Amino acid sequence: MRQFQLLIKPVGDRCNLRCKYCFYLGTEERFDGHLDPQKRAADVMDDDILEKMAAEFLSYRMPQSIFCWQGGEPTLAGLDFFRRVVEFQTKHGGRGQVVGNAFQTNGVLIDRRWARFLAEYKFLVGLSIDGPRDIHQTMRGNSFDAAMRAAQLFRQFGVEFNVLSVVSQANVGRAAEVYRWFVSRGFNNLQFIPCRELRDDGSLTAESITGEQFGDFLIAIFDEWWKDDVRKVSERNIDSAIACYVTGQPTTCTYHARCSDYLMIERAGEVFPCDFFGRPEWLLGYIGERPLKQYLENVREEKFGKLKLQVPAECRECEWWQMCHGGCPRDRAPDGRSHYCEGYKKFFAATAARLKQLAASLRMNK
Repeated sequence: MRQFQLLIKPVGDRCNLRCKYCFYLGTEERFDGHLDPQKRAADVMDDDILEKMAAEFLSYRMPQSIFCWQGGEPTLAGLDFFRRVVEFQTKHGGRGQVVGNAFQTNGVLIDRRWARFLAEYKFLVGLSIDGPRDIHQTMRGNSFDAAMRAAQLFRQFGVEFNVLSVVSQANVGRAAEVYRWFVSRGFNNLQFIPCRELRDDGSLTAESITGEQFGDFLIAIFDEWWKDDVRKVSERNIDSAIACYVTGQPTTCTYHARCSDYLMIERAGEVFPCDFFGRPEWLLGYIGERPLKQYLENVREEKFGKLKLQVPAECRECEWWQMCHGGCPRDRAPDGRSHYCEGYKKFFAATAARLKQLAASLRMNK
């Protein structure tokens, strides 16, 4: 069987912030009348579901068994919940089995106990920070100090973490400033994630950015990144483009030729093909109804696997097809092209010569 990961939402979409651009807002209402209300009654994933999920996933003895925890806000499940996570992983994992945990948080509830735990069990953490205080708090409320305090604690206790920064109308015109602000504060592992949310009539929300804006943002980030000969900063869009020139394959799910191999598990044990498709019409089933590998290899392919390939012929003929493969299916416009198409083209064209030069150097130094 092929390698896959689990993306788990132990508290569903519950969060202690209400960020203006959050794509999970309103998700619970969409579930009403579609999913079993008794199963969804609990605010936190039940231990029986948690253990059943961990036991089966670890029974496959894959080279790496990766659990990705997000929300909503996963710290709302409580530290004792994640202590039980580790207990179940230890109980059901085999000798020498590689088990990893990734954890995405807004940082609000992170304290010394959390930081010590995450460091001890080597969780890889994604911390949400959108930039300087005025930018961050435009979309994420009065949470800047909490996020920066979390970063300080992660460093103090040796937690490995990266920064997830949403690109919205609050920061899209300030790319170089945002990049320099992050780097000057020692944030060297960055992920810039574009904001695209739609109103009921299909128009973009006020917080969302256009494809061209995202392209200009990435070019400005790249120009700042390129100035540093040491190349000490990792940014996922740049890293993916470099990988294409070095290996011929992108590294980011958005740009893969096929959607990444993982299943999303909601708090009541519902199984979905992806966190962007966690809606009633995409429900694959529940934990325990079928083996997880069957959800991945059969049910997911039938309902979801073909979406990535549904692009216009012009996309496959584009000179940048191998770099983006049409982007994420979630971002497709009615004509099948990515909302970010023009932005991707601008970014790939503006950086091609320099990245080819860098790729040639990297291959020589292998």
